[in-house]
Amino acid sequence: MVKNKHNQKIGFEFSNKGRQFDEYRQQRNTRSVIQTKEITVTEAINQLLATGKIRKAISVIGAGKEATVLLAQEKETNDLICAKVFRYFTSTIRKRLQGTRHISKEMMASIAAKQEYWNLYGLYKANIPVPKPRYLLNNIMIMDFISIEEDSIVPAPILSDVKISDIDDPENLLYEAIDIVARMFLECKMIHGDYSNDNLMITDKGLVTMDVSQSVIYNQKTFIDTPTRIRIDRAVDYLLADITNLNKGFSKYRISIDSKEVCHNIIKELPKKLQKFLEEAKSILPISRYIPERYSAKEMQRRGEFQRRTNKRYQKKKS
Repeated sequence: MVKNKHNQKIGFEFSNKGRQFDEYRQQRNTRSVIQTKEITVTEAINQLLATGKIRKAISVIGAGKEATVLLAQEKETNDLICAKVFRYFTSTIRKRLQGTRHISKEMMASIAAKQEYWNLYGLYKANIPVPKPRYLLNNIMIMDFISIEEDSIVPAPILSDVKISDIDDPENLLYEAIDIVARMFLECKMIHGDYSNDNLMITDKGLVTMDVSQSVIYNQKTFIDTPTRIRIDRAVDYLLADITNLNKGFSKYRISIDSKEVCHNIIKELPKKLQKFLEEAKSILPISRYIPERYSAKEMQRRGEFQRRTNKRYQKKKS
């Protein structure tokens, strides 16, 4: 027979765990006010120098919402390179409660850097005008530096920052920008996702596009969404959005195009199989067509995990 003293000890430990669980449950039901600490410029430079492949950091080229872009000198070749240090960001507590696996902030930054690297690699192999990616170091992506002149530390200007008086023929620039996004769509099967004047640089050889961490590839074999590829009809919608954003950026030059007509002309060059998929997409109801989770394998896995953990059916909250 178990001693009474041991029974009391077991009961005490159980009740203590119960109190801890109540505190944890209360924290889960409370909206978190803790903000993720962003990487400062000094921390970005220290991270870059800690890799051991950089001789020195020269200057800060830009600092956006996703990353800090630095101009540096490579140790082995003494070449000027561009280092994009992605900031740490994490999924919210709400997503973890819905059944997704928690990913650390360091891992999220590494995933974003890896996405940028491989998208640039695919575009560069297809001779799309993008900076050449060199190598990847955790949350740091190293690529070629696009300068305004050879052997200059001044970066090439962004199209949105160029004055109207400095451009001789903006119409040719617009056609060149459309050609880039069309080649990405037809040759690389990729959608930029944020194509505008802010992501185009002007060089002596022409326009160069950048910032492709959010770019996605569309599915050319089947008419479904997968965790890494989207349906062709959704890709066409994103293509139209990119062309529309580009058209808005060129409105300051007093030139414009018919975005839908340009998108239609690009779609006509697709293979017959994909054009057949687009015809099938017209029969889908508009409500179900624009639900991204409808055919997503990742979403189905998330719902399954939620049901196994809570023994309840997952229902997405109304926004």
